[in-house]
Amino acid sequence: MASSTAQPTSSATSKAIDDAANACDNRPDASGDIYVRMVPPGVPAQAQELGGEWRWNSSLGKCQTSVQLMISTAPISAGNCTQVGYVADNPGYDPNATPAAPLKNVAAQAGPAC
Repeated sequence: MASSTAQPTSSATSKAIDDAANACDNRPDASGDIYVRMVPPGVPAQAQELGGEWRWNSSLGKCQTSVQLMISTAPISAGNCTQVGYVADNPGYDPNATPAAPLKNVAAQAGPAC
């Protein structure tokens, strides 16, 4: 007699992923707010302020802090640089300036142009 192994159904797997994503998104904030400064090739640097929450990275299938998510999803092709710094560590920074000034204190960065 052939043995069989129980395989989770597609809907059960999808529900488990949805549950993990919801649990991730509902965690208390991981850190304070962050600035994300992006330097794409041939375009002025841009910045934005984001919250310090946890977010589900569906590409990696795991829960990440906002810093980890921005670094793991940053473009790594030639000429790109993504820098992340905490708002509290960069007083007076203006994320609306064009081009965005470099962050004084960088928590993490990714890309060959950094």
